[in-house]
Amino acid sequence: MSNISDNEMYLILGRLEGKLDSVMVITEKQWDTIEKHDIRIKKLEKDRHTVYGAAAVLGVIGSVVIWVISNFVRSV
Repeated sequence: MSNISDNEMYLILGRLEGKLDSVMVITEKQWDTIEKHDIRIKKLEKDRHTVYGAAAVLGVIGSVVIWVISNFVRSV
């Protein structure tokens, strides 16, 4: 077994602490990116539902217009 002096131990602990700090910084950046993506996804989902609703309303309006026109043509 090799004996590690106190200075070497402090040096090793300092390196580990530095590496841990860099991992924490990277993790924070990833969480920020994930939060931004979550906001964008929610907005896209909301917009998609709005488009689906608008398409349904336009479909109903189109059906009513065609029905009115066909009844008008039959009565003429």
